[in-house]
Amino acid sequence: MKHKNSILVLLGVLCLILVGAVVYTAFIRQPDAVETDSEASEGSGGRYITYKGKEYRRDQNVQALLLMGVDRESTAQVGEQTGDAGQADSLNLLILNKKEQTAKILQISRDSAVDIDVYDENGSKVMTAEGQLCLQYAFGDGGGRSCRLTVEKTEELLGGIDIDSYLALTLDGIKVAVDAAGGIPITVPEDYTWIDPAFQKGASLVLNGEQAEQYVRSRDTETLDSNQQRMERQSQFMRALLSMLAGGGFSTQELTDLYQQLEPYMTTNLTADELTQIAGYTFQEETQTVPGEVTEQDGRALYITDAEKIQDLIIKEFFIEK
Repeated sequence: MKHKNSILVLLGVLCLILVGAVVYTAFIRQPDAVETDSEASEGSGGRYITYKGKEYRRDQNVQALLLMGVDRESTAQVGEQTGDAGQADSLNLLILNKKEQTAKILQISRDSAVDIDVYDENGSKVMTAEGQLCLQYAFGDGGGRSCRLTVEKTEELLGGIDIDSYLALTLDGIKVAVDAAGGIPITVPEDYTWIDPAFQKGASLVLNGEQAEQYVRSRDTETLDSNQQRMERQSQFMRALLSMLAGGGFSTQELTDLYQQLEPYMTTNLTADELTQIAGYTFQEETQTVPGEVTEQDGRALYITDAEKIQDLIIKEFFIEK
């Protein structure tokens, strides 16, 4: 069992890179079933549903944790209402199997179309309007309330599956973590010299903190699917980070020091005691993405998700056939 601070550090580092991946996480509350094309019923072993003519029950070994990368400097405009708590520019669901000690990454586009609940400065709801999922965070408090509002909208997007744990990290922590780690090695897959002249296709680099922030944060706002391209860079960067961390080159004290540096940038509802209940997970390197397609609406990108494919995915990942 690893030192609790080591686990917290790993969570913080992975989240700050804005993609989410397999980490050490808590033993969190059992989610309820997804309400799909039939009524859910109580059965032996927990909740179950009928979906496409087959009966399934919720797999009690599978847990979900939402990781958020937050840009504090961004504001949101929905109708005539403005939210200034920042935006959740990166949203990634960790699907964790306690029995098999494995985990998967489900990337969720920040541009996913949802009904945004808009609140005034007193916390009173004033309206609901369609918008990008990332904007929901802006109408909270920039902390736990913003995280919970984003979790609720993500649950709705994924057909009602419960997400009881979250960990958010602001973009400000990227330089801190990467520089403390001594840089992250990558091979640039495409020509990204518009971000940094050093980002030439095929170049092998060790990114410092400033370069890492630009690599995972930048996007060409003139291109409609720019966020999809950025998500690909984020996944590639995470794989490099995980490979380096898996090498075991960091002492407990170094990880503890790093956690203390990152703590001001993190918001989570996980406790240290919960984190220590689980050991290391192995992870699936290939990242899944919530199915859908990018469209343009009023000059902005909206990612329109495929509800039926999402239901298929949720059934596959969170339920088992009776």
